[in-house]
Amino acid sequence: MALADDLNARRLARAISAREQAENLLEQKSLELYHQAEERQRVLDALRESEERYRLIVELSPDAILIEVNGEIVFTNPSARLIFRETHHLSLIGRSLASLIRRAQTETDALRLMINPESETEEVAIRLDGSAFDVSVYRISLTYQGQPAIQMVARDISIRKKLEYQLSFQATHDPLTGMNNRSALLERLSDAISYAHRSSLPVWVAFIDLDRFKFINDHYGHRIGDQVLTEISSRLRSVLRSNDALGRFGGDEFIVVLRGGPEVDMSSETLERIMQAVAEPMKIDGHAMRVNCSVGVAVYPQDGDTPQQLLEMADAAMYRAKQSGRNRCQFFNHEIQAQLQERARIDSELNGALQRDEFLLKYQPQIDLRSGAVTGAEALLRWQHPELGLLPPERFIYMAEESAHINEIGAWVLNTATAQCAAWHKSGLGNLRVAVNLSARQLNGQPLIRLVEQALSRSGLPPSCLELELTESLMMSNIELTLETLQILHAMGVQIAIDDFGTGYSNFAYLRKLPISCLKIDRQFINDLSEPGARDTSIITQTLITLAHNLHLRVVAEGVETENQLGLLHQQGCDEIQGFIYSQALSPDDFRKAMQAHDPTRWQRKID
Repeated sequence: MALADDLNARRLARAISAREQAENLLEQKSLELYHQAEERQRVLDALRESEERYRLIVELSPDAILIEVNGEIVFTNPSARLIFRETHHLSLIGRSLASLIRRAQTETDALRLMINPESETEEVAIRLDGSAFDVSVYRISLTYQGQPAIQMVARDISIRKKLEYQLSFQATHDPLTGMNNRSALLERLSDAISYAHRSSLPVWVAFIDLDRFKFINDHYGHRIGDQVLTEISSRLRSVLRSNDALGRFGGDEFIVVLRGGPEVDMSSETLERIMQAVAEPMKIDGHAMRVNCSVGVAVYPQDGDTPQQLLEMADAAMYRAKQSGRNRCQFFNHEIQAQLQERARIDSELNGALQRDEFLLKYQPQIDLRSGAVTGAEALLRWQHPELGLLPPERFIYMAEESAHINEIGAWVLNTATAQCAAWHKSGLGNLRVAVNLSARQLNGQPLIRLVEQALSRSGLPPSCLELELTESLMMSNIELTLETLQILHAMGVQIAIDDFGTGYSNFAYLRKLPISCLKIDRQFINDLSEPGARDTSIITQTLITLAHNLHLRVVAEGVETENQLGLLHQQGCDEIQGFIYSQALSPDDFRKAMQAHDPTRWQRKID
């Protein structure tokens, strides 16, 4: 009995232990299930939160977001509907993404997509109303509601592209005329040369410079001048072909690049059309005017094979056209090439010519037509080049004016001329006057005044015996500075002369304001007095002389060479003459000898 009870007790204990273990295991499993349920709930909450965040991002995104499934758009966000201008009549849903893109990607974008299909590209999109705009597009593959889909994100970049275009246009175009600027023109010319080289075709480069355009700016103002340039550029566009290049090179200079081809006859007719188009009369703000041009042409490949060479050759040909009388076209040739080489040589050797004592002055006498006496002389600069011989100023002075050499040379001329004139005074040749030409760079206010003061002080020459000659255009280039400077020089006693009068475009009102003592009639009018039918020229010289005398100015006629010219000028009341009829320009010693041998009474009889 006791054994049976003990057995039952052990069985009961095992049963109790097993139940406790089962209960513990059940409790543990229940706890695990609770934690799993709790974790699942957190995941679901996070997923819902993520989906809500994604939905908000998509809904609030400023970019257009569209999803396409099986070739049809099934989802669009508000920005997509706004950007693509969806209305209740027009819907994006059901269309394809491809129908919203007008232009395929560029080669760069296409290559980028081949390497990375999900890269960003710039394309042109089409709104539902048919208008186009620039977009930045990003496409990705995804699963949408269990199906393969494509999501496209498009950002409107129209404003940025417009700004980029404006900046690019400003960098390559002239702001006034809208045509190619210098850098863009060089690029177009380089492209034309490359194509011509591959195709064995010619290229013409025409360098166009408006004749006497400075008069328009000086007389009418720069606003009118700008309108003239705009009108000229429009005319040039109208006579050129689509594959020709046109650009403004600077100021009143234009460049035209003409391409040849199998169906294009490269002839001077195109150049004639250009010149005729420029020369057509125009009316700007009520002002009727006409502008001519000088054109220089260089041809590829015989005149040069780089843009710089062709432009230089065309520029040289244009300069020759201006020298030949303006309003004409000149092709580059071997003679111009030789001049260019000589110019380069002179330019390099000009530096140091003053130190090598290669400059000299010659003096051309000026004769009083009433008394027959020599009143003075004009100092004329010459360069005794060791190999090229005696060079007149037109061969080198413009190069000196483009550099700083003109200031040194001008100072030497003034000091030498005043010293020589003072020496003639001391030798008993009378109270002669010496005339010295000034360049544009020398009319610089106080520096010029100090230079004149020093030259007069060193030489001892009376100020009234120094005459400074300035051209009309030089006087009018900066009228305020001119007035101030000349008034101070006049107060010192220095005389002022207008050189080459009648060839410029100065305002006659300023003749009363400028302290001028002398007016010099340009030699081109004197030359024309000997031509048949010179009545018009005679009227001009008479008018100029009368005008000068009414303003109490002395008149000197330059370039007098014939008895006929001399007699006519004497009848018209011209005060003085200079020219070969009396003497060429002389060395200081020859001038002294000529003055000692001069007989005023013989000249009076000759004139009378």
